[in-house]
Amino acid sequence: MDFFDRMYTLRFSKLGTRVVNILLVVIICFNLVNLYFVFDLYSYHEIIKYLPDNSLKSQIPRKLAIPLYLNTLANILLLFICLMSRLSR
Repeated sequence: MDFFDRMYTLRFSKLGTRVVNILLVVIICFNLVNLYFVFDLYSYHEIIKYLPDNSLKSQIPRKLAIPLYLNTLANILLLFICLMSRLSR
């Protein structure tokens, strides 16, 4: 057990917390970009796809955008809470 205690020093543990904090910030930024795309998706009224047999298929993306928006906001909130709790230690 002494070997593993010597290997795990304070320097390595601080490096691990820095890496985790940086990853949390990167994931928050990724979710903010995702939020932009959800807003863009919400602005469309209808998406039309032309099928090979000359028929149309339409879909309303607003029904999909609302759960994506709520999910992204929840992710940002939880990641922000985790980051703030880690930084306040």
